[in-house]
Amino acid sequence: LKSHKLRVFLTMIGIIIGISSVISIMSVGNGLKVKMNESMADTSANKINVNFEPENVDADLSLIEPFSKSDPYSLKTVAGVEKVEESKDMQGMGGYTGGEGTYFEKKAYIGLEDYDDKEVKIKYGRSFKKSENSKKLIILDYKTAETLFESPEKAIGCGITVNGVIYEVTGVLEKEGKFSLTGGTSLISKESKDDMNTETTISSLDVYLKAGEDKDKVFENVKKELIVAHPNLKGEYKLQDPQADTKMFEQIIGYLTAFIALISGISLFVGGIGVMNIMYVSVTERKREIGIRRAIGAKPKCILLQFLIEAIMVTGLGGLLGILFGFIFCKIIGIFMPFPPVMSGASVIGATAISVIIGIIFGIIPAINASKMDPIEAIYN
Repeated sequence: LKSHKLRVFLTMIGIIIGISSVISIMSVGNGLKVKMNESMADTSANKINVNFEPENVDADLSLIEPFSKSDPYSLKTVAGVEKVEESKDMQGMGGYTGGEGTYFEKKAYIGLEDYDDKEVKIKYGRSFKKSENSKKLIILDYKTAETLFESPEKAIGCGITVNGVIYEVTGVLEKEGKFSLTGGTSLISKESKDDMNTETTISSLDVYLKAGEDKDKVFENVKKELIVAHPNLKGEYKLQDPQADTKMFEQIIGYLTAFIALISGISLFVGGIGVMNIMYVSVTERKREIGIRRAIGAKPKCILLQFLIEAIMVTGLGGLLGILFGFIFCKIIGIFMPFPPVMSGASVIGATAISVIIGIIFGIIPAINASKMDPIEAIYN
């Protein structure tokens, strides 16, 4: 190893790249899980969400009214319930709301946000004027305009109905990116949005439980009270555990991280082939040494261990350097990401173990060949 430093280092490159890639990907996955848990910190262990699932999935909840303004107060008397609140869903997150938009026979779900002097990119038409805050005007997102009209530019000046209110289209936003999660958000004045939210139906309830209470048992009691308060509804009240959703997302992230790490680990296989190749070269170059050692009493097991330990040292050192480079890389990409990667002890131990295993797997065959050499032939070849 000392006499062929450059050759050994070049052999380790595949191991270094593979280990650093796996470490980086696992750290990013762990960081995403931590960020998700922090962002859902308000989803406490004693909170459940109760919603209503109508038999007709297309039914309008505003007509069915499965919840009323008095429910949060009446449900406080249920055993095990600490407090009840209207859910902060689409209606209460960052000024965002939504509804069904119609233009003659065409329909589309419209996500709505208040304009509030935002800097927006208008593709067609114009934005709002300050004097128009009290008017029912709307700037459509490109996707919605495309759905409701033959072409987005034809939307300008037309009237569309959103939640029973007619809005005049003054503009159309530029097209959203291909990977937009919301599919675009249309804009109305803050005054119009506030008017809309005062008339919205309660879509679900957040029920906070007392410490130590069983979620399923409390939900059954809450469900009975809601059925009594809202009889003859065609549908069923459902329990949604926020923690279960969090765990499901964590599991999905874990699977995706493992899958991508596995793909990145292909370079480890390539690195292992490189180690096997260089060990074969080493065995060929050192035939005379092997023959002399065997001639003075070294057993085949000693020769096997010698070359196997050398292979493990190469891959082990490559693994340690890979962990170091992975740590540095995580620090660098953390600067450009919305959350810092988290390097866990388990990933470090796992990477070290993988390095040693690669050394054993890809070093064992050259080591066995070396141990089986005939001493006389080895000395004279």
